[in-house]
Amino acid sequence: MASGLLALLALFMLGDAAVRGSWDVVLRAVGPLAALVWVLWVLTYRPHIRLDRDTVTVVNPLRRTTVPWGAVEDVRMRYQVVLDLEGGRRLTCWGGPALPRPKPARRGEPRVLRQPDEFVVLRDRWAERRDPAEHGPVVRGWDTPAVIAGVVVVVLCVVALLV
Repeated sequence: MASGLLALLALFMLGDAAVRGSWDVVLRAVGPLAALVWVLWVLTYRPHIRLDRDTVTVVNPLRRTTVPWGAVEDVRMRYQVVLDLEGGRRLTCWGGPALPRPKPARRGEPRVLRQPDEFVVLRDRWAERRDPAEHGPVVRGWDTPAVIAGVVVVVLCVVALLV
């Protein structure tokens, strides 16, 4: 939400400068404002977990990892979702649900921490689809849309410095 409001504010400021004919201000401000919006987008909006029939795809800041269900040994919830992969590797998911605050318990009752609904769906899908005998390789790579947007932001910052 905050990153969307910041993007709208940046667009309003750039539009105001353009309407007033201050193109030097627009050219100087577009790079830093784009960098700020890009960082917020990459850290808060872009990370996500996508569940497919045979794989789970985890998009973290600037990285994308596609894991076959058979390569996942366990799905845990720490502060964030953690996938334990074969070979002892862990994959922390930035875009998954976080642990909610525990509700206050009545005197004498234990505090129960409810699992987020999204995490329950993820564990259920893993339980249905896991078959250690059938799986392909874990594919890691760059998050292409985020990297391309970052390159555009760097070009805009260079333009802002040269003007």
